[in-house]
Amino acid sequence: MINIMDGHIDLKSLEIEDIIDVDVLQKFLDNFAIGMNCAAVSVNRKGEEVTSPSHYRSFCKDFIHSSTLGDNRCAVCHNQMGEEAIKLGRPYIGSCHAGLIDFAAPIIIKGEHIGTVLGGQILSNKPIESNIKKVAKELNLPDEDLWDAAQGIDIVARDNIAAAAEVLFVVVGTLAENGYKRIEMELLSKALADSFIQISGTIGMLAESAANISASQSDLGDEIAEVSNVTKEISSVLKEIAKVADKTKLIGLNASIEAARLGNDGRVFSVVAEEIRSLAENSKQTALQIDVLNNQILQKIETTIHNSDKTLGITQEQSAAMEELSATIHNLVELAEGLNSLFVE
Repeated sequence: MINIMDGHIDLKSLEIEDIIDVDVLQKFLDNFAIGMNCAAVSVNRKGEEVTSPSHYRSFCKDFIHSSTLGDNRCAVCHNQMGEEAIKLGRPYIGSCHAGLIDFAAPIIIKGEHIGTVLGGQILSNKPIESNIKKVAKELNLPDEDLWDAAQGIDIVARDNIAAAAEVLFVVVGTLAENGYKRIEMELLSKALADSFIQISGTIGMLAESAANISASQSDLGDEIAEVSNVTKEISSVLKEIAKVADKTKLIGLNASIEAARLGNDGRVFSVVAEEIRSLAENSKQTALQIDVLNNQILQKIETTIHNSDKTLGITQEQSAAMEELSATIHNLVELAEGLNSLFVE
């Protein structure tokens, strides 16, 4: 069973069936056993059979394993050979309790032993009758029948046995490694798809925000332009006020001349005329000061409009770039999802 811990495969719980197609492994071992004239079977890390026995010999199948003692001895031999192979990290060749040659090829993923391929039930030399009959006696088996079965066992050179064990080790190891890489690729592609989906969502939000900023910047530019227009109108009004002040001052001056002509009778009128002239003068000066300030405001507004237009241009470019980036990320999401779908059966 595949367990994922912190985004990584938990090797301690990984089994052969998780990374190797058992049907493919079975077919390979069947053909291998026939081609090499030996027996073969794969077991998991607990020693339990994962594939069915391939090309088991009558000597073992019909006799040795028919005895409870013999079957138990075989299990012990298999475990011992498997342990030796694990220690070596390579195939181990040895003799079983019945005198046949067996070998064990470990299946190792990133230093973790997940199973073993067992092979053998062959001899490197002709069987010795006394030895075979001794085994028969220990297991309470008919000695002549066991001897006849022993003579049907293939005799294979030791070098060929070592080569066969190496072939099993390399081929099954490659199947396991490819299966493990496939799971890693599946996890990575899923993580990639999930990441791109998150990025796509974020980019979408940024693109929408950029579009909103662009629209707000445009609205702000329009509002500033309105303020500029109002300022220009204020300047125009101030000029009209200055003109009225000039006329009022002139009226005040004329009134003062008329008051002087009237003598004592025009003194009061003269005071009023002087106040009117003074007020007109002050009004004009105030209007001029306001116009100066208004022109300064107008200059600042024009600068602000210029900067706002530049900012709007940049914002619009950013908004367009965000939309393009969003489209690119969307395409990447589709590619990542397509990659992930390759691993989904």
